[in-house]
Amino acid sequence: MGLKRVLIRCLPTSTNRLRRAALRFADEEVGEDEIGRFARIPGCLNEEQGSVLCYLAAHPQGCGCVVEIGSFMGRSTLWLAHGVRFAGEGRVFSIDPHAGNERPALRPDLDSYDAFLLHIRQAGMTQFIEPLRERSQSVAPRWDQPIRLLWIDGSHEYEDVLADLEGFAPHVITGGHIALHDTSGRGFPGVPRAMREYFGRCPEFRRIASLRNMTVYQRM
Repeated sequence: MGLKRVLIRCLPTSTNRLRRAALRFADEEVGEDEIGRFARIPGCLNEEQGSVLCYLAAHPQGCGCVVEIGSFMGRSTLWLAHGVRFAGEGRVFSIDPHAGNERPALRPDLDSYDAFLLHIRQAGMTQFIEPLRERSQSVAPRWDQPIRLLWIDGSHEYEDVLADLEGFAPHVITGGHIALHDTSGRGFPGVPRAMREYFGRCPEFRRIASLRNMTVYQRM
């Protein structure tokens, strides 16, 4: 099945232009009610960052799926799923072991996997999301699908972030994107360290946007 939407071959490649296009898209295509729903789900992704993820997922630069590493209770997952639904192509593969040790201060009373399933069901987005309840390092060796958008927000340890990049980035298509969260280094120095190391030796990826503590690269 082909894409429902015409591919946009030239997405904005500067932070301000991408931010403006994404926020406008979210306002028009996602809507205030759904954006409010996302905000009520525990998590650290803000509206601006979520809008960018949704926009990138909605405007694929070629055929491929969306991969999310680290879903917690589904806030970023739903942003991505709305983009996939708009594009009319693929699914969000949401990888997270939901081991019970992620962000316990946000909702210590809830199992993150049960909450994740509840939130995507309430949003009516189950058909666009395939949860993989595993560690990303376990999934990577058998991964064999092209990726148009890779979202990394799992373990923030240097070795884990680097492993996620090494395991999944080679599958990102030309024109595809990689977005990483918590890249400012405040509290998570391993994220920018792994990012600098990996992209420093992979010149085919170019940084196109930095939004507070989120960074976006595109494969040229």
